Amino acid sequence: MATQRPNPASTTDAGTSCVTVTFVGVGAIGLPMACRLAAAGFAVTAVDPSPRTRAHAQAAGLRTAPDISSVSLGDVVLVMVATGGQLLDTVAAATARGPLTGQTWVIGSTVGPEDGRRAAGLLADAGAHVVDAPVLGGVPGAEQGRLRILAAGSPAALDRVRDVLRPLGKIAEVGDRPGDGQAVKVVNQLCSSVHLAAAAEALSLASRLGLDPARIVPVLSGSSGSSWFFEDRGPRMATPPVTEDALTRLAILAKDNDLVVREAERAGARAPLARAAAGQYRRAAEMGLLDLDDSQIIRTYLASQ
Repeated sequence: MATQRPNPASTTDAGTSCVTVTFVGVGAIGLPMACRLAAAGFAVTAVDPSPRTRAHAQAAGLRTAPDISSVSLGDVVLVMVATGGQLLDTVAAATARGPLTGQTWVIGSTVGPEDGRRAAGLLADAGAHVVDAPVLGGVPGAEQGRLRILAAGSPAALDRVRDVLRPLGKIAEVGDRPGDGQAVKVVNQLCSSVHLAAAAEALSLASRLGLDPARIVPVLSGSSGSSWFFEDRGPRMATPPVTEDALTRLAILAKDNDLVVREAERAGARAPLARAAAGQYRRAAEMGLLDLDDSQIIRTYLASQ
C-alpha cells in the first residue's frame, strides 16, 4: 500500500492544518492538477491503474497507488477519471470499504448529469459531502492553474473544498445540486465540439478555394465569423505541428461530443449541429486520428478533397 503521509508543517491558504487529498486519475489533465495541489502544500496521493501513468506521477514527486482500495482515503477525494463507468467503479470500491463520513468528494470528471447524480447519491448515502465540479481549460489550464471549475453542490460542501480548488483555477458556482456542473459542461462541450469542426471545415474550404489557410487565420481572427477554437487551433490546422505530440488529444472532444449527443437524446432536445459534428469525429476515429492533437480533425476534411 502506498499512501501519502501528512506533512504537519503544511497548511492551506486558510491556515488550517494539512488537508490530505486522494487524487484519482492522473492522466494528461489530472497530473498537473495533482502537482499543483502538492506544490500548494496539500498531502497528495495519486491513484491510477496505469503503471505508465503512475511512473509519470512518481517522476513528478507524487506518492502513488494503483487503486483506491489500496490507499487510505484523504479528507478530500478528487476524481478525474475518463468515463462515467470508471467514476462509478471508483465510488463502488470506496463505499465497499465502509462509511465515508467526514470525506468530501469532488467529481472533476466529465461524465454527464445522469452518472454524476448517480455517483453523488451513492456517496451521500455513504456519508460523504459531494461537489460536482467538471473543469474547462484542458491541459494548458491545468498546468497554469487557470481552469474554470463548474462547481455544483451545497454551500457547506463547497466551503469544505474552496481552499483545495483554489490552486487549480477559478470556481464558477453553477448550482446547488450535483449534476448541475455536469449539465453546464455538456452545454459547453456542444459549443466546443461544433466550433472545432466548424473551424476545420472553414479552413479546408479556404484550401479548396485556392487560399493559403495560414494567411486566412490572422485575417479572420476577431471577425464575426471567428471563434476561440478558430483562433487557437487554426494556426495548427493551417500549419500542422512538426511532431504528432498532442496538446489536447482529439479523443477528448470526440468522447465529449458523443456525450453531448447522448444527453440531448435523453433530454429530448434537438441538436442537429452536434450530430453533424459527430460524423467528423467518427471519421477521425476511422482514420486513426484520435491520439493526435485535436486540431488535426482537419485531416478528415482534407482527405476527401
